[in-house]
Amino acid sequence: MGRYPGHNHSEMSGTLQHFFVTTIRANGHDFKYPFHVKDLLDEEKRNSILREQAIQQGLRLGGKGSVAVGTLFAKRYSVFVMSVISAFSLYDIPLSIADDDVRFELNGAGGMRYETRLEKISLEGEKSVQRRSESTLLKKKMLLHLEPVLRAVADGTGASYNVMWSLVAHNVQQLYVRMVNDRKICKTDQRLAQIQEDQSIWLDEENKNAFTFAMKLHRFDHPEWQGTPLLIRRYCCLAYQVGDGGHAHGYCNSCPKLDSESRLRNLLQQ
Repeated sequence: MGRYPGHNHSEMSGTLQHFFVTTIRANGHDFKYPFHVKDLLDEEKRNSILREQAIQQGLRLGGKGSVAVGTLFAKRYSVFVMSVISAFSLYDIPLSIADDDVRFELNGAGGMRYETRLEKISLEGEKSVQRRSESTLLKKKMLLHLEPVLRAVADGTGASYNVMWSLVAHNVQQLYVRMVNDRKICKTDQRLAQIQEDQSIWLDEENKNAFTFAMKLHRFDHPEWQGTPLLIRRYCCLAYQVGDGGHAHGYCNSCPKLDSESRLRNLLQQ
């Protein structure tokens, strides 16, 4: 993977593992995690996975909290989407999102860990043109990858596909906001320019009749908040239904159910 100067494979692997619980599997190595993403497209396997996930979250598939299983799945799976984006935007390295390559396991608390391999590419040409082509292709592959997965989980839980998609799109947009605004992440002007180019590709509204990552989101605006810009989700992810008493989850900082002062208080307490 020496096509671009300055990428650091070891640093990338550590970053993806730490922030996005995603492991890069070396070619020829055995799978570490038990489930293929394509298992979610098989009704029996999907329901088994979702039922166990619901149990870990204290919810019940097909009963009260079933919709939350679906919305939380979308929110959790967006972590893998963010790992793919981060690998390319920060390190110029495309990860495979083929159904046979992407695997996952449940972490015991209703979340997931992921693994995949590096993507093989065959594009040729001038470096900046090639990189843009790769970013565009990666986005298209991700859209095709997500659509059947989210629809299958929506069917299995009763969750709204539109809501699930909006939760993924929110995390994609928030990731780019963070990368662009945090110098510790982008590090150099050259890397910032590459991140911004990828951002323009992934958030392009070229097809307004299809699901995209570019849906309109409001930004949290408060005179006392000077931190990283925060985008507000269109819909609640229903995480507050997980747990009870002192173990209740509560509303996320980006939840539309929070009022401005409560949101500020939560952010300042972090």
